[in-house]
Amino acid sequence: EGAEVYRATGQTLEVRHAGGAYHPVSLPAGVMRFHMTRRTLTPILANDAASLFALDGDLRLVEFHSKANALTDESMQIVAAAAEDHGAGIIIHNDAQHFSAGVDLNAFRAYIEAENWDGIDGFLDRFQKAVCALKYTPVPVVGAPSGLAAGGGYEVLAHCDRLVVHTNSVMGLVEAGVGVVPGGGGIKDTFFRWHDAKGSWDDAAWQTWMNIGYGATGSSPQLSARMMYFRDGHDETVMNRDRLLPRAIEMIGEMRDGYKAPTPPVAHLADGALAAKMEDFMQQGIDRGDFFPHDKTVAMAIASVMLRGDGDGENADEAELYARERAAFIRLAKTAQTYERIRTMLDDGAAVRN
Repeated sequence: EGAEVYRATGQTLEVRHAGGAYHPVSLPAGVMRFHMTRRTLTPILANDAASLFALDGDLRLVEFHSKANALTDESMQIVAAAAEDHGAGIIIHNDAQHFSAGVDLNAFRAYIEAENWDGIDGFLDRFQKAVCALKYTPVPVVGAPSGLAAGGGYEVLAHCDRLVVHTNSVMGLVEAGVGVVPGGGGIKDTFFRWHDAKGSWDDAAWQTWMNIGYGATGSSPQLSARMMYFRDGHDETVMNRDRLLPRAIEMIGEMRDGYKAPTPPVAHLADGALAAKMEDFMQQGIDRGDFFPHDKTVAMAIASVMLRGDGDGENADEAELYARERAAFIRLAKTAQTYERIRTMLDDGAAVRN
């Protein structure tokens, strides 16, 4: 007959039963599936990569919906738009298999092939400005991921006030594997989190360097907590994906009264003498056959974001740390080895070790 299975009648989603009649969709209490809810909604703003929706209670929801939810300039336009048109609170959520596999490498490949370094700087700057605006909106922001939240996908979550995470979520900063550094606040944020945990900027720099240099991911929120990507006692987990969005809505409600945006932090740059220890660690790994030469180059670029260099001041605010991330990323993007890693990842499905 070709009659559609679902239809939206106003704000109600109906499903066609065997006899041909439509009845409202019935889900258990406390359950929401956004791919169903969105059929009854018209986005405030949408493009090919992402959409911004208004939910009940003047809330906003950002949904990524590109291939593998890879993040592009278009994705981040929607994040930036949400930070402006923020309503009473923002939720970053989608119910695809994976929250986001990270930034779309095809864009970087094109920039590198064109030697368009300003293009890379502009892309990263727009990404950073979008997540920074999200962090400092005057309303609560909750990330509600499931599946993989890697690289830039995780960096979006890192700028949320709190997370409610499906127990099967994988989080981490994996950029080193393709020869670049996290360029969307990932180094900056992990550095601050490790300092909060350790109380020492030098220890924080070393731990952040180890996390990101190894491209480590936590295959569960509990394992992500060991890398500071999930904060025990602050972020939450749920067993059922269908309860992510309802719990995110509740969390906004719990934070809303008296909410104040976070105070911008300032980092004390770590002792530049750590660089020698890091170089030794990498060289020993190369000598053992555990690492490849370009791994060392990438590792030292990660370190450069957090370590005090010649002529540097003692402290760095977020804007300076973002700028350091961009500079480190571009230095690596100019190397033949990073290009080969990106090219082989895209063409062969695995980055060459070099």
